[in-house]
Amino acid sequence: MDQFAAIRSFVKVVEAGGFSEAARQLYLAVSSVTRQVNALEAMLNTQLLDRSTRSITLTPQGHKYYDKAVQILQDMEAVNLSVIEQGDVPRGILRASLPVAFGRLHIAPLLGRFLAQYPEVKLDLRSL
Repeated sequence: MDQFAAIRSFVKVVEAGGFSEAARQLYLAVSSVTRQVNALEAMLNTQLLDRSTRSITLTPQGHKYYDKAVQILQDMEAVNLSVIEQGDVPRGILRASLPVAFGRLHIAPLLGRFLAQYPEVKLDLRSL
């Protein structure tokens, strides 16, 4: 098991409110996210989530684990950014949710030039 991926999946499931939405945001199959969270629970020998057909909720142990896991992921992102910033080249994923009309009118005309100037930036644009 890739523990880091399992932690990331667990956090995303909590934040997204379910496995399906978490899988969509992580660009993974629902079965992969479920498998990772199940493996994490098995490794910890505790249940982190209470699952029903309509929702998921954190168990008391899940609350503790979630708080620490979020901090670990934030620390990891900060470490990664500190190394990346040394190159002074913007890279990564830029996510934005925009109204369709605003995106077409104000953002779309700028995308070609932006992507040419920053080829290591990947865009994840979504309509509201």
